[in-house]
Amino acid sequence: MKSFIENMDLAVFSFNDDNKYLEINSRLCGLTGYEKEEIYAYKFPEPFWPNTFFSKFQNEINFFKSSGKLKIESFFMRKNQTYFPVKLYGGIIPADDKNPKEYLIFSEDISNQKKAERELKLSQEILISLNKNLEKLVDKKTRDLKYVMKQKNEFINQLGHDLKNPLNPMINILPLLEQKENDPKTKEMIQLINRNANYMYNLIIKMIKLAKLDSLEIKFDYEKINLKKEIEDILINTIELKNDKNIKIKNQIENDVCIDADIIHFQELIINIIDNAIKYGRENGKININCNRLDDNSIQIRITDNGIGMNDEQLQNIFNDFYKLDPSDPITKSSGLGMPICQRIVNKHNGKIWVESPGLGKGTSVILKLPIKQEPKKEDFINTFKDREIDGSFLQIN
Repeated sequence: MKSFIENMDLAVFSFNDDNKYLEINSRLCGLTGYEKEEIYAYKFPEPFWPNTFFSKFQNEINFFKSSGKLKIESFFMRKNQTYFPVKLYGGIIPADDKNPKEYLIFSEDISNQKKAERELKLSQEILISLNKNLEKLVDKKTRDLKYVMKQKNEFINQLGHDLKNPLNPMINILPLLEQKENDPKTKEMIQLINRNANYMYNLIIKMIKLAKLDSLEIKFDYEKINLKKEIEDILINTIELKNDKNIKIKNQIENDVCIDADIIHFQELIINIIDNAIKYGRENGKININCNRLDDNSIQIRITDNGIGMNDEQLQNIFNDFYKLDPSDPITKSSGLGMPICQRIVNKHNGKIWVESPGLGKGTSVILKLPIKQEPKKEDFINTFKDREIDGSFLQIN
């Protein structure tokens, strides 16, 4: 037993019922700075376990002497009057014919562990402080961003109304002038002016619409709609009038699919997407509208055409404000705001929208993922405006 205790990595000592030390190993001497003979001259717990700390564990020591169980943390004192933390474990060697009962205590220096704990605690306190500062910074940036967006939207609204009002009489008068004009060249010029005036008017309307969708104040009125019936009504009342390419449109959605949606904005969303499919579709082409139920209480609507298709660059930029698939197209063909408006409407429905295409000349699919049920939800302002362009520069919030 003496050899076993002496060779242990832990500091070990033992004592009897009279608190007289029986065994002391070299590891204990190394930790405390005392020689064995010096310690043997004392009675437990002196000289290395000061009463200041020992007295706090008197009950535990009494229990240890009766049960043989001990597991505590305290402080030992070195010979040079410095202190270090220790973890203590205990056991009892029962008495026999030759030896009295022996109380055995194993001591582990936990200075490094305590140092690591202190450093961890300090790191946690620093992290908490940094988080608080970051929260304050994010709050300030959010307030600033709200202010910028509000100012931008108010400016666009005011500018839009200022530009739209003078265009109204022009748009009303130009068709009358065209009817009364007999000179072909003059008539052609009037038609050109009329097309451009209508393009400007529609662009202004869409800019105002985009600004409203960006506003935090806009509220959507959700109600339960039958998806097949709603899209069928859109096709009959709106799309058929615009389908000048004789494109066959198939609504293959099942009769019982219902979702919560804002009807006005949902109609605008579907009209924009099918308008694009017709605009970039082939003569006598086709458009298929399908819907699948997903496991996460949502539905996926897929609107697929066999039109001109898209390349990778176009797919990456399709939702950027004012992006046009072909900048060389006549200005009356696209404002570059239709798909951004669609994206905003889908975002307000807590959904996702993306576009897929096998390549140029191979058609395009617009996919909508929308929740079946709209739950009350506080809007995440930062996500709403993440990577949104303002005055030519991107606001990126990471």
